Amino acid sequence: MDYSNKNNSDELEQRKKIEQLRQEVLVKYLTKEARERLGNLRYAHPELAEDIENMLMQSALTGRLKTVIDDEKLKELLQTISQPKKEQKINFKNK
Repeated sequence: MDYSNKNNSDELEQRKKIEQLRQEVLVKYLTKEARERLGNLRYAHPELAEDIENMLMQSALTGRLKTVIDDEKLKELLQTISQPKKEQKINFKNK
């Protein structure tokens, strides 16, 4: 019996299920314009688009996402995620 082939098949099927769930969440919770913006973002910044999609999936699956996200709300979400983090400086004073 070839276990590696079975594992690859199981992994492929699990990835398909996750991708199908991702598409269902995006269709259900994003307007057409927001999905288009996310699609464009996927070409320019695939990591950022994946982060947004994962965040939306988690919110939807945990029940925190209750409204449809339009293009303006998606823009706000992108701005909050892409803002650079403030650096904290620690100053030491010599005595």
